[in-house]
Amino acid sequence: MLRKKRGNLKPDNSSIILHIKPILAARNIIHPSAYLLKIGISNNSVTKMLKGEAVQLNFRQLTTLCTHLNCTPNDLLALRNIDLPQHHQLNQLQKHDEEIKNADSFFDTKSLSEIKEILKGE
Repeated sequence: MLRKKRGNLKPDNSSIILHIKPILAARNIIHPSAYLLKIGISNNSVTKMLKGEAVQLNFRQLTTLCTHLNCTPNDLLALRNIDLPQHHQLNQLQKHDEEIKNADSFFDTKSLSEIKEILKGE
């Protein structure tokens, strides 16, 4: 007996998506495929993640990504095409179209004294 794993779920149908490319860019990871393979994500999963076709993420993959990218699950997930009440907790997730700056471009516009102040605040 064959069993359908995901039914009719397709990436376009999901309002919560894996939004991994911006965090890889923020970490200055030049070759995302090679990096994800190196940390233990399977080739099939890497391809789907980077193409935006991933419809599922298991806890091992989530833990691996969060550990190696030094982030939380909320940093990896984004909202797309969903209307929520203003007070809803899912609004804390980033929006799909929000851009995450990488460290180089962020610090390019800062003076040395501003960088020192930012580091003191950490």
